[in-house]
Amino acid sequence: MKPLTVSRAAFAAIIAQAEREFPYECCGFIIGKPVDAVSGEEIRPITNIQNRKHADDLNGFPRDARTAFLMEPREHLAVMTEIDRRKLALRVVYHSHPDHDAYFSATDRAAACSFDPDEPDYPETAYLVASVRDGKFVRAAAFRWDSERKDFVEAALELV
Repeated sequence: MKPLTVSRAAFAAIIAQAEREFPYECCGFIIGKPVDAVSGEEIRPITNIQNRKHADDLNGFPRDARTAFLMEPREHLAVMTEIDRRKLALRVVYHSHPDHDAYFSATDRAAACSFDPDEPDYPETAYLVASVRDGKFVRAAAFRWDSERKDFVEAALELV
């Protein structure tokens, strides 16, 4: 499994967002060149609307933003449009786990495989989960799709 390489600057921006948005989950993207190069990578934080959806529909959205995230659709679409327009790639989808470990949950997997439970929506995209406890970053873990196992597996995370 190839490692996920992220610039220290991008990683620091994600951690700052995760700590700032604690006790709620933060979310966003790293976009960049189509190859796995960190030069020119850009962070795109996305608003987590899980609390809003939870308040509007407790049955449809039983979890609040302390244990779930839902990206604001217009912001999500704007980033995907930018990627297409600039001929970039969606390198990383990231989110935080407030007061929980950095792991790829069943909910994370379901969100990543929203069209087909056995195939991710973005098979070449890595996923980054940051654990934040008591408002302070603890650990981050990277995950990639393993097509043989038909699951996400932890990959090495390299900061450069």
